[in-house]
Amino acid sequence: YQSISTNTYPHAHSMVWVLLHVSSSTYTRRYINSSINMRRVVHLPSPFKFDHVIMFSLLLLFVSIIQKYHQTEATELDDDIQQALVHKINEMGGYVHPSIKLVSPSSCCKRGIISSQAVSIGNDDGQGVWVRVPPTYHLTRNLAMQTLEQLIPKEVLEYAPLSTLDDGALLVLLLVQLKGSGSKEWEPYLYSLPDHPSCGFFGENNSNILSEEYKLVAQESKRYVSRVASGMAADYGAFFAKEHWPSEWQNSAEKAIEWSLCIVSSRGTAASQEYGGGLIKLVPLVDMFNHSQEHKGFKELTKEDVGIDTSLWEGSFTVRIEKDYYAGEEILVDYNLADYSPEEWFMSHGFVPQEASHRQE
Repeated sequence: YQSISTNTYPHAHSMVWVLLHVSSSTYTRRYINSSINMRRVVHLPSPFKFDHVIMFSLLLLFVSIIQKYHQTEATELDDDIQQALVHKINEMGGYVHPSIKLVSPSSCCKRGIISSQAVSIGNDDGQGVWVRVPPTYHLTRNLAMQTLEQLIPKEVLEYAPLSTLDDGALLVLLLVQLKGSGSKEWEPYLYSLPDHPSCGFFGENNSNILSEEYKLVAQESKRYVSRVASGMAADYGAFFAKEHWPSEWQNSAEKAIEWSLCIVSSRGTAASQEYGGGLIKLVPLVDMFNHSQEHKGFKELTKEDVGIDTSLWEGSFTVRIEKDYYAGEEILVDYNLADYSPEEWFMSHGFVPQEASHRQE
């Protein structure tokens, strides 16, 4: 795991399909109120049948109530996550368009981002972007080194130096530590991360694969990830904060690392070394947009992009407003993974987009 292979794609979403390229030697009612018009009924149903109609109707009502409860719960959670992230990003000098809204589910996925109001390109609030997250609120290689070196004893670092780990591995360890410590600074972002991410190798995510070929790849990848997680846990697991880990991890550093591997694999994005010291980073909120090849990708702002007057924006990740949006339309971005095979898409993200479904490795 100290030489995880990472293929970088300019401004690509999640180019770390980690660690997972196994062939590499290196690393998802209403209550039917059916009333009987007594004036037109000739034969009333028997009491037995009528009882069943009542029971069935009550069952439908119960299901409807449960669904509404869970939908309300999901909406409240989305609102809480959005409020916390927007506040933090603004506090760090970034920007979030006022029309952005998290929804669960979205038109394509478990969660997505929509425009809550109609927005016309060039006729909004003058920013021209949906979101701009400054480099001060990115999870980076430099942040990982600064955080982890304070935790791990020098004698451990002598035989398992952090400096030899690549960017993806360092982000995995950083995320495990932040999750366990309940970091206040990163709490809004940690709150937005799913307990059960969608990578094909995580948990039981590969149990519904129909293709036998996919099944074999998923099973082999899962075994490989388990070995990677075991190795990392053996070297560093004893030094992580664990107080805020989910109870289902049972204080297992290996389970925490497997979760983190999936998060980094599905959400990591290519970046310039100039802003954070590595070629991979995690960018809050930006990593919550869903994929469509028909749209543009993220943009990491450089000196040439921002000019002198807006130099504070340098290194920020943005999602630009590229067209007119109607109220309720999902905002999508291109993950820019044109040469990913179907297996790579599934392993990293838990789905295979239509444009990749015909490709073979």
